[in-house]
Amino acid sequence: MLIIRGVNVFPSQIESVLLEMNETQPHYLLILDRVENLDQLEVWVGVDQHFFSDEIHKLETLSAKIRDSIQSALGLSVRVKLVEPKTIERSEGKARRVIDKCHF
Repeated sequence: MLIIRGVNVFPSQIESVLLEMNETQPHYLLILDRVENLDQLEVWVGVDQHFFSDEIHKLETLSAKIRDSIQSALGLSVRVKLVEPKTIERSEGKARRVIDKCHF
């Protein structure tokens, strides 16, 4: 569990939002950072091979859709970065889903 600006966030909540969308893969990475003493959460999302394209408008629309769905589910605004398929590392066993830059 992460606590971001007073909101409890479980990675499984974000995964549930992503699984509802056909355009994304179930692979994601949560990047927690602190900017000007305020916690920021960035969600990297793997886009499905069939949906990934060079059309910026489609990708911006998908990014906004994901951002709005996460905000609706968690009550927290996040930044969304769409990444090419197979960009996010897959591991055997338990996947590493969170990178915390605040404690480095």
